[in-house]
Amino acid sequence: MTKFFNHDQASKISKSIIIMLFSLGLASCGGDSGGDSGGDSGNGNSSDLTSLELSELLSNVADIAYQGYIDLDTSSNILKTKISEYCADNTNSAKRNAAQNAFKDAMDDLQKAVIYAAKNQGLEPGLDVERGMEVIYSWPLTNTCKVDKDLASNTYTLSSAQNARGMDIVEYLLFVDTDGNSSCDPDKLDNNDKAFNELSPSEKTARRCKYMNNLMTDITKNTKFIKDTWDPDIGNYLGTLKASSNPVVSLNLVTDGMYYIADVGKEDKLAQPMGSGRANTTPSCGSGNACPEDVESVYARISLDNLISNVTSFQKLYYGGDPANKASNIGFDDWLIARGEEATATAMATNIDDVLNGLNSLKTNKGTLYDAVANDTDKELENFFDGPYQSLTRGFRDDVLPKLGLRPPQSSLADTD
Repeated sequence: MTKFFNHDQASKISKSIIIMLFSLGLASCGGDSGGDSGGDSGNGNSSDLTSLELSELLSNVADIAYQGYIDLDTSSNILKTKISEYCADNTNSAKRNAAQNAFKDAMDDLQKAVIYAAKNQGLEPGLDVERGMEVIYSWPLTNTCKVDKDLASNTYTLSSAQNARGMDIVEYLLFVDTDGNSSCDPDKLDNNDKAFNELSPSEKTARRCKYMNNLMTDITKNTKFIKDTWDPDIGNYLGTLKASSNPVVSLNLVTDGMYYIADVGKEDKLAQPMGSGRANTTPSCGSGNACPEDVESVYARISLDNLISNVTSFQKLYYGGDPANKASNIGFDDWLIARGEEATATAMATNIDDVLNGLNSLKTNKGTLYDAVANDTDKELENFFDGPYQSLTRGFRDDVLPKLGLRPPQSSLADTD
């Protein structure tokens, strides 16, 4: 069946593909990433994956990303429906719970997808190249006060700023207490803000629902655009990526995205709320202080689930497919082994398992990351951060990338630990 786009959509896809072709190194310049054979690991070992095997590795991770964007598009549309059903009957607690559960399902897919492309690195997903995934999920830039200002003035046109329009804002509006007041500084409220605080819970919910419905229209438009850009029958970025004349350059983009576990996972999701000088960003509670309010998904209390989804997605890319099929899939582990770095491949696999086990242990023992930050008297969170999580991020940056002849992402330059 022929598929049609309007002029703006077609122009946007064409622009994205041109940028992608340039970024993938499809022109003759391959940069210094090592050429088609995988470059020189510096260990004197001449063995390596063949060009065909490197292309298969690239094909595997491309398929993972495309399926991830399909899943995100599907779950975000389900969430849109559930929010619409709840907002049509916003005193129905069962419908609110159904919408919240749909949010958690969509967030699982989103947290897996940010490993492919976030913070302007990784595989460009096809959105506005200046904003990328942040137009769908802007945490930790989230500005709930800006949204509450709009609600207080009965304004429901979405802001052009990405920090007031993504899934992080949906979380706030869907999980905040129905009688919750404005999130703006209590000492700086204007008359509209004060009037909003005096509204009944049903009126506050009605206003939040109007904003959420508009948000979900925007979010599902953007998730569809990403999926369509990758779709072999539409934008065909999937085919473009697989046909890269320099798979090493393209695989380096994949590892750039995978570094999200460090520059966001370690820095923003763990170090900042833990305080104690670990993060480059000062916790909102003040330098050196533990600040549970700084955790991701502070309203839905799914911060640990988000991290598990991040690392699970990282693991799948590392193995080039489902870990259960790692013996048959060609992944980054096989590339390391072909270079004579089996010990590094095994160490990285162990580090990933240790982090997933540690995160699940924290869920069992602490319940949420908020609670773990607020009460870590037994040092379980601190030991997890200083042990398994640091081993994973350092091992990826300092061992895996250099031994594959891949350059680290720009964001790693500020990572001093």
